[in-house]
Amino acid sequence: MGLIEGFFSYAVPVGFGYLFFRLIKPKTDSGNIPLHYAQLFFAWSLFITTSVKMPQFLITPDKAHLFMWLSPSLVFGLIAFIAGFVYGKFK
Repeated sequence: MGLIEGFFSYAVPVGFGYLFFRLIKPKTDSGNIPLHYAQLFFAWSLFITTSVKMPQFLITPDKAHLFMWLSPSLVFGLIAFIAGFVYGKFK
């Protein structure tokens, strides 16, 4: 893998992670503090897992690497959503 391919295989997942973050992050303060923090924690979780796990899928696109990105994203996303909701309840 060359320098250009290596750069794009890491830059593209960070871009996708940022896109997911912007789509999920709450736009305005709705007054529902627990849901606000739950969405914010989930958005950060998805940004991090996409930035870390997706480059391997772009280097070697197959079902196994897609699952290695998707499963931590869903598991950590659910944990982050619950943690954000609990944090918002007690804040």
